[in-house]
Amino acid sequence: MDSLRYEILGPLRLAHVQGQPLRASKPRQLLATLLLHPNRFVSTDLIADALWEGNPPRSATANIRTYVRALRGVLEDAGLVAPIDTSAAGYSIAVGVDELDASLFESLLAEGGHLRDAGDKREAMLVLSRAYSLWRGHPLEDLTIPSAWEGSIARLDAQYRGLVDTLLDLRLEYGDASGAAVLLSGRLTEDPYDEQLWRRLVDALLAAGRTGEARAAYSKAVQTLADELDVKPGPELQAAGARAENGRSANWPDPGIPAATRTTQPAAPEPATGPMASPVLTEPHRPPSQLPIDLADFSGRQQHLEQLRDLVCGRDPVRPPIAVISGAPGTGKTSLAVRLGHLVRESFPDGQIYLDMRGATEPRDPAAALTDLLLSLNMPDSAVPADPERRSATLRSELASRRVLIVLDDVAAASQIAPLMPGTGASAVVITSRNRLMDLAGADSTPLDTFDDGEAAELLRRVAGVGRVDTNSAAVNEILEACGNLPLAIRIVASRLAQRPDLSPAELARRLRDETHRLDELSIGELAVRTSADLSYDALSAEEARLYRLIGHFAVGEFSARILETIATPASVRRSMDRLIEVNLVQISTVDANGTARYRVHDLLRLHAIGVGDDEQKAQAIKDLRTVFESLLHKVRRASAALPFGYFGTLEHTGPLLAPDPQPFTPSDAIAWFDAERSTFAPAIRAAAQNGLHDYAWRIAAAWGPYLDMRAYYDDWNESHQPGLTSAIACGDQRGEAIIRRNLGQLAIYRDDWDVAWEHLTEGAAIFEEIGDRQGAGIVAVGLGTWLRERGRPDESLAQYERAVEALVEVGDKNGEAVARSAAASIWLSRNDTVVAGRYLAEAFLLGVRLGDSHREAKVRRRIASLRMQQGRNDQAVRQLQASLAIFNSLGDDHCAAYGRAELGQAFVGVGDEAAARRMLLDAIAIGHRLGDRSVEGQAAYDLGRLYASADNVDFARRYLDRAARVWQLVANDTKAGQARAALAELTTDLAAG
Repeated sequence: MDSLRYEILGPLRLAHVQGQPLRASKPRQLLATLLLHPNRFVSTDLIADALWEGNPPRSATANIRTYVRALRGVLEDAGLVAPIDTSAAGYSIAVGVDELDASLFESLLAEGGHLRDAGDKREAMLVLSRAYSLWRGHPLEDLTIPSAWEGSIARLDAQYRGLVDTLLDLRLEYGDASGAAVLLSGRLTEDPYDEQLWRRLVDALLAAGRTGEARAAYSKAVQTLADELDVKPGPELQAAGARAENGRSANWPDPGIPAATRTTQPAAPEPATGPMASPVLTEPHRPPSQLPIDLADFSGRQQHLEQLRDLVCGRDPVRPPIAVISGAPGTGKTSLAVRLGHLVRESFPDGQIYLDMRGATEPRDPAAALTDLLLSLNMPDSAVPADPERRSATLRSELASRRVLIVLDDVAAASQIAPLMPGTGASAVVITSRNRLMDLAGADSTPLDTFDDGEAAELLRRVAGVGRVDTNSAAVNEILEACGNLPLAIRIVASRLAQRPDLSPAELARRLRDETHRLDELSIGELAVRTSADLSYDALSAEEARLYRLIGHFAVGEFSARILETIATPASVRRSMDRLIEVNLVQISTVDANGTARYRVHDLLRLHAIGVGDDEQKAQAIKDLRTVFESLLHKVRRASAALPFGYFGTLEHTGPLLAPDPQPFTPSDAIAWFDAERSTFAPAIRAAAQNGLHDYAWRIAAAWGPYLDMRAYYDDWNESHQPGLTSAIACGDQRGEAIIRRNLGQLAIYRDDWDVAWEHLTEGAAIFEEIGDRQGAGIVAVGLGTWLRERGRPDESLAQYERAVEALVEVGDKNGEAVARSAAASIWLSRNDTVVAGRYLAEAFLLGVRLGDSHREAKVRRRIASLRMQQGRNDQAVRQLQASLAIFNSLGDDHCAAYGRAELGQAFVGVGDEAAARRMLLDAIAIGHRLGDRSVEGQAAYDLGRLYASADNVDFARRYLDRAARVWQLVANDTKAGQARAALAELTTDLAAG
């Protein structure tokens, strides 16, 4: 059990993780939903129901993607592997049986039941006791239980009740009466009116020799039944009570008090109610009460409040609690500190002192702050020591004998407040700062992020006033999205709505839509997001400010600091990033397995960064941005060129690569670099497009196409190519538009999105033809041929493939020629012309071998295997597919490997190895489902269904044939769906005839 990482049998918990890394409610609700369905894809619709209880916002799908990214980041930050997979079917979390308490619970139940049925009841009792120990309360009791969870939780509850009943019988049978009593007590908390449970508890306690507790249990049963149901105990329970009375020990105390509760508690010491006598203080004085007014409409931060209250109210006489609340401008640090101060003021009877340390403007001198503190403690001016060090020592002496809460607001640095810290005693200090103050000794850190969606909506509702906003409306969702859930921004817009009855939420949302004026709208009275951010910006050095301005343009999403190292030395960029993190202008989003951080910037701070600086500095930021994109594009080109296969597609760049790296990529280095920087590309492309650098946007999108194709990262493919297409059109680059359209068409084929595929492929073909790009025309012709083949139009498909061969031979594209010839062979195979198909495949295989392209060789081997099966040479087909699959696996190409597994399953059927066939087909179904490739999922399910039918396993045959029909129907492949339904009908007919 020590290896458990996720626990849902009780409050949601990440085991063996310090603190609670997952605080936001929506990611917690999302994680719980996935953990209730481990290792299975959960649809976006079901997740939306779980998160919004049947009333999802219009942005639900985008919000879920955001929550998934946040969840991955939080789990990785906590040192946990977060294997959350994404596909067209939804999202899935991969966890082993011993990594999730519910999975281990069900596994132990099954094992215990098997042992009991086999007669090994003592071992069954031990195993089931392990299962019982995993149960910490009602599943996910700390979360709101939506209707989408009810079935899963009801199943777990039913299993638990069955476990208790079984384990109870086993414990009584083997003389563990005390253990049985524990189980019965637990059951009675859920069902206190069950007389049989009370009777069994009394008897179990008697059997354990705990006579007094037995009598107490009977008395409680009698009282419960009388008070709640107005009934007397039945004969069996009365008999148990009589047994308990007869078994009473002569010296046993009052049976009305259970022994377990009879403990002697030492009297708690009274807290200090005033200062000890001091030669420098004049008595009596009223304790200071300097806290600013608490916000009547304060909302959110409940978990932070509870944690901070536990910290500052601790009774550790050796180490006074010091809490640092840090966060970006506008996250509500001061509001939280003031609310906390009012919440705990009764615990600090010697006073509450508040000092504004003015860290963001003109930091208060520590020596002057010491004087203010001593005067607040009623020390006369004449008694305050002149020497700052003596002042600090005097303060420590005074605080040692008091319970005082000190709130130090807006602290600039640890050095500003270090002399103000108590040395011992029961006083506490709460600090707010834009800086993290990591060098403040003895402090506990509470970093603040933005609100979650629920907290943001509640603050808007409270400040705007009753009935002013509908938090479920599209306009309010848009307002909160524009505010980025930043508390200060929400308070400002809510105040405007409260003060302007003529301003509708829809109109305010429209005004906030314009990014160039959004910060102007987020201002009312003395509250302004821009002013708050300016204070942090003004504290930056010149090089830090330059990087901040660049990040404003670049950081549309997550980014890597390494990408920015082209504008300065790596050491300088690292120093500046450290400072931006320290002052909370930039945040660490995730840390990968190699320890490399990814960063993010709040959207309002990004807009602020774009707008700060003079004209020269703003021009420099755009120049720096060009430098970053130029460097990134060249690196993507070099990494793509080093990938261990020939790319079938049109590259955006022709000719020799410029600025070669002194340390060129190896194939494994190139893959590792793409893997590490993967999350950078789509945001970088969006940033290039937003800043009008369209040439970089479409080129970077196209340049990492080979990697996307190899890894089958379809979401990244779409997210990068959609803005890439817009940019190619915007800058009038026809070739760029044709390349991106061909790539999007290929992606749509992979996703079985046939209408979109046809649109992009035909438009791409027309452009390639118009500009005379023969290679592009040949490559897009292969895509069109595949579209026609899969739509049941083989003659037209072959014509496109032949056209592709002609064009690619003409331009000398050997890799493309191999693809086109192999594709054409598939049509000849469908016509049972193995001679012509064999000739095409032999030419394609030779081309791959001569190019030294193992990936191309593996793909052609798949087609050769089809040829061999058609020739009845199944053993040769198996060998070809095994060699092909080994290559795909070595390259990490899951997509091609899925097809290889499906075809190898067919080949194993041909050689009579049905067990191996089932393994391969099941793998292909699982991978196809994970990748969202319905074609391979459907074909593998169909073949597996036919295999089970041949073995007369009707139930499994029906299951997989039905799955094949449903999957093919999802992608509108009526021909193959009909084929699967025909097989189902045949199965039913055979069953009836038998």
